[in-house]
Amino acid sequence: MEINGIKDIPFFMILGRPRSGTTLIRTLFDAHPNVKIPPEFPVILPLYQKFRNVKDWDEEKILSFVDQIFQNPGFNNRKLDHLKLDRETFTSNLLLLAHKGNTQDFLKSINYYSYSLFPKREIQCVGDKNPIYSIYLKRLLKIFPDARFICIIRDYRDNYISMKGLKDLNLEAPLLSLQVARWRYVVRLFLAYKKKYPARFYILRYEDLVQNHEKVFGELCSFIGIQYDPAVFDFFTKKEESLKLYPKELIEKYHQSLMNPINTGRMDRWKKELNDKQVRFADQIAGKYADILGYERKISRFNLLLYLKSCPAVVYCWLIFKILESGSYLPSKISLMLNLKLLVLVRTYNFFFSKK
Repeated sequence: MEINGIKDIPFFMILGRPRSGTTLIRTLFDAHPNVKIPPEFPVILPLYQKFRNVKDWDEEKILSFVDQIFQNPGFNNRKLDHLKLDRETFTSNLLLLAHKGNTQDFLKSINYYSYSLFPKREIQCVGDKNPIYSIYLKRLLKIFPDARFICIIRDYRDNYISMKGLKDLNLEAPLLSLQVARWRYVVRLFLAYKKKYPARFYILRYEDLVQNHEKVFGELCSFIGIQYDPAVFDFFTKKEESLKLYPKELIEKYHQSLMNPINTGRMDRWKKELNDKQVRFADQIAGKYADILGYERKISRFNLLLYLKSCPAVVYCWLIFKILESGSYLPSKISLMLNLKLLVLVRTYNFFFSKK
């Protein structure tokens, strides 16, 4: 497709808490012959902050845009190398949009020109998957006014268990109270925006996806406007190619399940790995949102003691997310500085509340 055609390709985003199934959905869409969606690399928001006021994309602006992308080769374990962008070809194609494209076109182009393990035909949809963007829905709607959003939710107790495995990635302490508070915050956002924009938001549960993947994925295809293709469920046959493209230790530690067919093996782990006290604590924090989404709680009535115990994590979660969201409206340099300063708050919280 000619670069000018990118303007007309629909755009969608996959959102959700980390370890909720976002990578599984991305992989299914990546395996679809009519979709381009790269591995996780959260570059869209900082690029928009820097270039949002550009009205005329001349050659100088485009070259600066490309420079900015390649100056940020990694975010923790997320690497620009995973997108396999050929800088020379990428730049040449973007220059064809000079004086014709807008900021949304250039942002979308990053994902369009990313590499895929799977063969492609006509690209009918371009997607993005970055769980970190789940708290920026208002901002994303501004950036992509016609985009659609797939929001996946996983049982908060299983989500916590899976998040504990990420503790060596310099994330915040894998505390039960903190992780469930984050789950509740994001779920509340998803439900609110689904109510406000019902045609643009699709909310699904991880458990429904793995138990009835053909039906659910068919609905997702209809939602973004492409034809259902059952061949996507053979994604695991690309195991050898995946191990060559991405670090073996990264796949084996964090995405081993994607080397096998879809299964329910990661459901209901909390029933074996959490004790009754932990379950009741998680249920108290999740509150009515667990009921709304069909997750049965052991404790459904209000418990003052558990509520007071959960307050530090809930308040901390709200504060961090609000600061981050507000920072997305600031100039890119100030926003970056703010994110770095927040690390002080993170360390303070960990010092007082993480288990030694």
